[in-house]
Amino acid sequence: MNQVIPMKTILPFDEIQKQFDKPIRLEQMGMDQLETIVARHPHKILNTAVTVWRRYLESNPSANPDAVQEYIRTHGGSYLDAAGAVIGEPIIQDIAFSRCTIDDPALTDHMVAYLLIARVFPNDVHVADLHLMNPYKPIPPKLQRYRFRKYKGLGLLGTFVTRIEAYAAAEKCEYVTLTADADDLVPLFSKFGFVIEDNEVTSLAMRKKVGP
Repeated sequence: MNQVIPMKTILPFDEIQKQFDKPIRLEQMGMDQLETIVARHPHKILNTAVTVWRRYLESNPSANPDAVQEYIRTHGGSYLDAAGAVIGEPIIQDIAFSRCTIDDPALTDHMVAYLLIARVFPNDVHVADLHLMNPYKPIPPKLQRYRFRKYKGLGLLGTFVTRIEAYAAAEKCEYVTLTADADDLVPLFSKFGFVIEDNEVTSLAMRKKVGP
């Protein structure tokens, strides 16, 4: 029997704290604060809902591809709520937001880690946003390999992937999807078993199958 793993524990906070001399502040929100998370991250939540709806259409070819937009025109509301209403199940079944910052006035940027993750319909895991960085180690512009990556990482991506796979297995999820900020991240995430997904979502969607 698989052990239940709280979604909030997927971020390797203890390992993050070990890399810094100063205390790391951890802010977290869960399913009980879904409305706040949606309000703070509307674009990421929209991408998540669009991804789920596209996969639903792939699995249900007879479904009306315009059903969500038609529902919004008739009833109003968000894409997230409309897609859930059309499908008949909530899009987001569980969610966790984690943000780690370091309190050092000498730093320009205080962000150390940032994670927005959700278990979505039908029962998959979606990583909507992930950043792991060391603000003490800026990367010179000429040496930046990835867009939007101004600092060296923490070397914890493998630990994160292991934890999310354990969570997915415990919840009997078949896939883990990660929405990357830019296509130059493909080689990085491919090292951990992710494969690019052919869709029209504005961000790059990558998918990793869990289990055999």
